[in-house]
Amino acid sequence: MTGPRQGGVEPARDYDQMVDWGKRLGREEPFFRGLFAEAGVRRVVDVGCGSGQHAIMFAGWGLEVAGVDPSGPMLAQARDNARAASVGEPGLRFVEGGFGEVEALLGGGWDAIVTLGNGLPHVDGPAGLAATLADFAAALRPGGVVVLHLLNHRRLLDGRIRMLPAVLRETEEGDRVFLKVLDYVEDGIMFDFVTLTRDAEVGPGADNAFTYDDPAATGWHLRSRRSVHTALPVDLLEDALDGAGFTGVRALGDHTGRALDVGADESVIVVARRAGEER
Repeated sequence: MTGPRQGGVEPARDYDQMVDWGKRLGREEPFFRGLFAEAGVRRVVDVGCGSGQHAIMFAGWGLEVAGVDPSGPMLAQARDNARAASVGEPGLRFVEGGFGEVEALLGGGWDAIVTLGNGLPHVDGPAGLAATLADFAAALRPGGVVVLHLLNHRRLLDGRIRMLPAVLRETEEGDRVFLKVLDYVEDGIMFDFVTLTRDAEVGPGADNAFTYDDPAATGWHLRSRRSVHTALPVDLLEDALDGAGFTGVRALGDHTGRALDVGADESVIVVARRAGEER
């Protein structure tokens, strides 16, 4: 596939509404605390930081954190979220940038680099993955840790799974349904991110009569966004990390730290260390 990957994550507001951040961060916090303590992490880069929720959590632990994302709206949402959490500079900063730009933007010597929430597949093919991991290695200190968290593409590819579980959220605007519909293209997976919103005034107390094709009458509205992701099955990730000079590569099935069940687990977490003598 030629040319840069187009599209990207959902609009910032949709993203924060779709994810139950309290539940997610509560589930993931022990994993990251343990890993960072083991690796002596004091400085972290979150690449593809989105709305900044992980970066804010890390900064709340007293770590120095830089969040990097190419999306202006996402970074604006991240800064709003940081203000709401009373977390900010000098411990936390957000920088506009993308994969392959970390060392140029932030320099080297970082203790950890994480890319979470299915951001990594926005790299431009295997060559883009190799360039990204080489950049991570350049930005990390020897012995520094990298964490890659994304959907388990091997499971998706082998099963030709067409849809991920729908998410329903109750919001001030009304009920919102988030759908992810998948198609398989050369070297990638095409995602249609579909958001259905039912106006609050046409909820359960409204008249049951409606017109099927008129949003003004039904109160239902649709917005969609399309993004093609590079296919990154775990075996490709492991080989690419090895090629970029990382060691101790582990593929995990969830944040309890258990080994990946490649045929069953929805997501994969890959952890590795930059080669070299640790400080």
